[in-house]
Amino acid sequence: MSVRAARLSLILLVASVGACSCGGGGAAPARTAAAPATAASADAASESHGSLVAADALANTRIGGPYGTVLAFRFRSQWTGVVRGARVYVVVNGDGRDGYSGGTGGRLRVSLVADAGRPRHVPSSRRLASASVAAPSRDSWPLVRFAKPPRVVAGRYYHVVFTNDDPDPRDNYVSINALLSYGHDEPSPRVPDGLAVLLGSTRDGGATPHRWETRAEQPGQRYAPILDVAGGRPGQHLGLGYMEVWSANPKPIGGHAEVRQLLGRGTSRAITGAWLRVRRHAGESAALQLSIGAAGGGVLAKASVPASSIPADGDRWVHVRFDHPVRAPGRSLALTATADAPSSYEAFPIRKGVEFGFDPRAVFDAGYAQFTRADGAWTGWDQWGQPNRHDGALQFALDLAG
Repeated sequence: MSVRAARLSLILLVASVGACSCGGGGAAPARTAAAPATAASADAASESHGSLVAADALANTRIGGPYGTVLAFRFRSQWTGVVRGARVYVVVNGDGRDGYSGGTGGRLRVSLVADAGRPRHVPSSRRLASASVAAPSRDSWPLVRFAKPPRVVAGRYYHVVFTNDDPDPRDNYVSINALLSYGHDEPSPRVPDGLAVLLGSTRDGGATPHRWETRAEQPGQRYAPILDVAGGRPGQHLGLGYMEVWSANPKPIGGHAEVRQLLGRGTSRAITGAWLRVRRHAGESAALQLSIGAAGGGVLAKASVPASSIPADGDRWVHVRFDHPVRAPGRSLALTATADAPSSYEAFPIRKGVEFGFDPRAVFDAGYAQFTRADGAWTGWDQWGQPNRHDGALQFALDLAG
């Protein structure tokens, strides 16, 4: 088996109705009211900057298949102009995995659809453009191009809708991957561009969607699209281009063990606070300390969170406000997590999909996640047998003032 095949075969995928790692099955999807994503931020006047999204796993949704499900990725356009295409994550059976695709793979149709309007912001029946996608022989990240790029207006919601035009969509289908976090409804950074995942059902097995609802099967679950929307100009990209979750390889925080996110060079924007997603080990009572400092050493601002305010029941977003804004234009910065007691916390990254064609604007591309080795030196994450990787990002965000 190739290294690429091995690493893809080990990606954590979630067993659920549209999402499965063992060949299907499961109860009917839970239904919740669809609404634009409104995850709370620490300061509504602040802008968040970072990876922004939480993810514990990849979750696939079968397009058609046994339950006749369809999917939509919602976004709010950043520009007035056209959309020439979208890059997505298509997943099929392979390397001992089953249930992600069936038969011939069907005829996957990817459409750009206008929004139905307030208050629910679900897809309307007005299709602006569409393209057919051949079922890949392996997992792939195709850029689906529209032959006639549709026009969009800045600030308006649109939807990338996935349907199945095959005459037998129940038996011939593929899946689309998204990011999934097992949340606890705690405050979190605001996901950019109004991004959301909607699940639909059909009366014809997968071709004509209806009954759109927010994609969630358990309380607290949050889905986020793996999506890169490409505009007509080179700089026009939006979405989330993370395509893998390294949850099986967390690194400890505490004592001499630290993790950090390299932030690149500071700008004139002031950093007023920070978010980091961590897990507290049960029974540990040391405070979590988050600091902004120079990547080469030195602390510019620091704040701590008592362990008692971080439940030890899973990965949690932690937020701090700094006593003073950090302005360090031109300096290489890092967000660092520490704790006084050994192994009090842990954190893991999500993988940027730039290698697979996602635009750098769809990820945090200014820096990467690091941890301290036994000798105290900083190094990038080790994953799939490769040390010192530069393609992982901690689940983090910075609050930026004007």
